[in-house]
Amino acid sequence: MAHRKLPHPISKEDFEKLIEVVKKDLEKEWKPRKKEYSNKGYRLKQYLIAMCFGFGAGMRISEIFGLEKEQIYTYKKQNTDTEVTKTIYTKIPPLTYDRIENNFIRIIAGKGMKDGVVPLPAKVFRKAGITREDLKRNLPLRVSYRSTQNYVTKLGKRVLKKHITFHMLRHGFVTTLLNSGMPIHQVQAWARHSRMDTTGLYSHATISEESAQKVEEAF
Repeated sequence: MAHRKLPHPISKEDFEKLIEVVKKDLEKEWKPRKKEYSNKGYRLKQYLIAMCFGFGAGMRISEIFGLEKEQIYTYKKQNTDTEVTKTIYTKIPPLTYDRIENNFIRIIAGKGMKDGVVPLPAKVFRKAGITREDLKRNLPLRVSYRSTQNYVTKLGKRVLKKHITFHMLRHGFVTTLLNSGMPIHQVQAWARHSRMDTTGLYSHATISEESAQKVEEAF
């Protein structure tokens, strides 16, 4: 039986170091006379928003940017040598502002094509200097998911002196909740893990305003 790779999370402290550097870089891109950011500044703000969704809400990059993927499967019919080719087309819509409802974000066609909800990381956004108006203006994000991945990796080398990926932000979300003392079954519900061994315990937890508040307190 193959062993599953252990996750490598970003700690809460490391994430705060990352966003502080992005905020300083953003300040350099502000044009006071025009009262607007440079093109680079707008890209940086969108990278920052994506990072907050990844770490603060545990969202996968495909759930933020959307995904269109065509997969071709070839298999043999039972008890015959006849090969059959099947094409599966996957389309996940990008996150739009209308899917933010009060303290929650609606996930459409997440992993396994399942819908769900995650908490809106209001505290994380406040630390990053991102307002609701910023979200309204910037969603759906116009930077590409690939450039965002590359940006986060380069930022990690620059600030933390180590290799990181965007998905490690999601791992950081899970670890932060566990370290805060939240019950593991509730963490599993917020992380939307389908396998019981992913978070160590499988249970159907209630997703409520009260549990969303616990997420807010953890960050």
